[in-house]
Amino acid sequence: MYMVKKLNKIIGFIGLGIMGKPMVKNLLKSNYHVNFFARKKSIINEIRKMGGEFNSNISEISKNSKIIITNLPESKDVIDVVLNKNGLLKNITRGSIVIDMSTISPDTTVFISNQLKKKGAHLIDAPVSGGEVGAISGELSIMVGGDRKVFNRIKSILNILGKNITYIGKSGSGQIAKTCNQILVAETMMAVSEILILAKKSGCNQQLIRKALMGGFGYSKILDIHGLRMIKKNYKPGFKASLHLKDLNIAKKLAKKLKVKLKGATYVNKLMKQTIDKKLGNNDSSVINKIIESYNK
Repeated sequence: MYMVKKLNKIIGFIGLGIMGKPMVKNLLKSNYHVNFFARKKSIINEIRKMGGEFNSNISEISKNSKIIITNLPESKDVIDVVLNKNGLLKNITRGSIVIDMSTISPDTTVFISNQLKKKGAHLIDAPVSGGEVGAISGELSIMVGGDRKVFNRIKSILNILGKNITYIGKSGSGQIAKTCNQILVAETMMAVSEILILAKKSGCNQQLIRKALMGGFGYSKILDIHGLRMIKKNYKPGFKASLHLKDLNIAKKLAKKLKVKLKGATYVNKLMKQTIDKKLGNNDSSVINKIIESYNK
């Protein structure tokens, strides 16, 4: 029994970016042994100092860890890390669990899950919402898809990383929930940008308009966090515009596949694409405000 507990306290982690690094720190603070792979020396040194164990290649992670978390930018990155000949699949063992906390295509998730099943391993899709702030505080919203019994086995780990953990259903369901989230966030950011521009053009103080709306039915975290970003013109990335566009493109493909017309999502996709065209893609996605402002000069 002691050995089982000990093994369950070992986690592999790949993808120590804006979101992944604070997630690893929270696992280490909760006394998990973390085997991690990273390329930046500064990150390697920082996590080593906290007690993390650097693994020199990805296949070593699956050799040393039965539970592995990935948090990567795109579908192709997850495919490469998991299925590449020198990826996790090389040394993964029966009963191992890969928790993918990236935001990727639901179809890609199902494909990877089926490949892992051939090795007797499992994939849980568990994309997150809450940005860097939520990752640091351990208060992310986590949307989960996959085998429910496997989810029950790793829920205690997710509890360290998030506060609102919802099991949605079969493999890919978590990614569908995240796609819905990204549409909602993007369209709400557009609305917040528009009301702040309207307020300013009317000669009103934007801060006071925001304060008034914060106490009413129009309150949202977007108005709270991104509204303030827009007013202060602070677009330091918590979640990059380029990644939000990637997520909106996933939504676009899903809607096309299901023959669903999403007019608002289509329009905000075009606005987000303009952030890339204007070389603003590495800014926070709330930089969409600059695009909307440019229409109102």
